[in-house]
Amino acid sequence: MAKNKFEVQIYYSGYCTYDIEANSETEAIELSRLKPINKNELLSNAENWKEADTAIELTDEKSKQ
Repeated sequence: MAKNKFEVQIYYSGYCTYDIEANSETEAIELSRLKPINKNELLSNAENWKEADTAIELTDEKSKQ
């Protein structure tokens, strides 16, 4: 089964953005949580706030703009 592409934002004290291939938005978020934190995107506290995490399916390059 082909996987879809998602842009996922994981919220810590700011958002870390990842491009992930997954079968669903839920899977994309779960896979993103396993990725290293991009320290350049964070300002302070690295505590995750799961309610703020989002995933958007990328259907083409225009979706990412």
